Formats: sequence, C-alpha cells, structure tokens
Amino acid sequence: MDSKIKALADAITHTHTKKLVQTHVKDLVFDEGAQHLVIHVDNASPLHELESKEGDQHLNPGLEKIYGDQITYELKLHKGVTHEREKAIPHSIKR
Repeated sequence: MDSKIKALADAITHTHTKKLVQTHVKDLVFDEGAQHLVIHVDNASPLHELESKEGDQHLNPGLEKIYGDQITYELKLHKGVTHEREKAIPHSIKR
C-alpha cells in the first residue's frame, strides 16, 4: 500500500470507511496549487459508498487532518474507466 493511502487510512476513524480506503483506493493525486485531491478507486461499488452522504461524513475529517480544511476532492474509477458520476461537481470540505 502506498504511504499516502496508508496515512489517509490512519487518519480516518470510522472502521468501514478506513477498510474501504485501505482495500479499494489505488492512487491519490494531489494538486497543491488548486488544493484539489483526486482519489482513484478500483471498483464502482466502493466509489459509490465513499461518495454517499455517510461516506463523505467519515472521509472528510481524515482528509482535513492530512490536507487541511481548504481541500476539495473528487472520486474517480481507476484504469481510465469513465463513469457518469465522475462528471459531478467535486465535493468541498469547506462549509
């Protein structure tokens, strides 16, 4: 497991969300200038779980610990698979 993914998983306190990140997240691409993170997930099912309202609530605190509270993120399927949900507006942690 990549050290960036391990650090994110360690920052998440919700057990199920932590397991999803450890098992299904394949890459994290962070753009420091834009403060935007792209999370590549290997399967559509965990992608949907992580982008759900509950998944978002458990993922946000971990992302804030690692990347700060100004970060925005989006979830994408790994391996270049285009999915209709990828076209949605990225989530913003800033409330």
